[in-house]
Amino acid sequence: MKQSAALLCVLMGVAQGFVLPQPMRLGEGCASTKQYAETTPGDSSRLGFLQRVVGQVAGVGLAVNMAPLLMDGKVGFVQPAQAAGLAKINNELAGYGLPPILDVPGGFSPLVEVYGKAAGARKERDTLLVQFLYPSLWVVSKPSIDKNGEEGTISAGDYQKGDSAAFFVGDGPESGKIDQQSNEYFGEVVTRAIGQKSANVYQNFKVLKKRPGAKGSNGAQYTIVEFKYELLTGAGFTVDRKGVASVTQVGKNIQALWIATTATRWKKIGDDCITMADSFRVYDGIAPA
Repeated sequence: MKQSAALLCVLMGVAQGFVLPQPMRLGEGCASTKQYAETTPGDSSRLGFLQRVVGQVAGVGLAVNMAPLLMDGKVGFVQPAQAAGLAKINNELAGYGLPPILDVPGGFSPLVEVYGKAAGARKERDTLLVQFLYPSLWVVSKPSIDKNGEEGTISAGDYQKGDSAAFFVGDGPESGKIDQQSNEYFGEVVTRAIGQKSANVYQNFKVLKKRPGAKGSNGAQYTIVEFKYELLTGAGFTVDRKGVASVTQVGKNIQALWIATTATRWKKIGDDCITMADSFRVYDGIAPA
């Protein structure tokens, strides 16, 4: 095991583009914490060396408890169980001609789900592939399908603690690109998402900040919106909540993933909520199953 740990640190050092200043002695820890390193065309020789060394590690059967992952020029190390689940999801994405998920932070799991599977339903939905990361202990819910079609949405949460996330689809802007819209427009999108079950569940909604997010491989621009509001409970009192949403437009409609928790818990899990929002992607042109 000590030999395996030492070799693992050497591999991580090569992947990150540095050379250990001196031979590592068995029992020493690895100082690097970076999990992924991008390569450039000039790094091909180092990448090839790493691939050969990884192959040799597998060949001698060393008991390394983390598996190397090499995809699209990136090297990462993930737990074997996580690697198996990620490989399955990436195979599914590859089947749709979509890019793989390369980085899953510790404590998170990837979700890939088709929304709008019920073709020919009474109220037919756009067929979209939805992708995002979520905390591994959260419970995932997916739309239900019966003879009348598809109902519900893709969601996840730790509901006992007040943490929730849900996918939303709505009408797009009347004019202009979505990333050119005002804070007020994005506030309207998020409040529509929050109120998709009932419009009378919140008050005092406010957009705190808005920033450009990533650009998807299909060209879709994502906008990240942080917000706060007061939840109206059935017991007649209010709960201060804070959240973040990622909003984009694929096709004629807009899509959003909004995540919220109590204002108190935001201090603890706010970064996780932002990670979820930043990981959100939507793709159209997906054939229903």
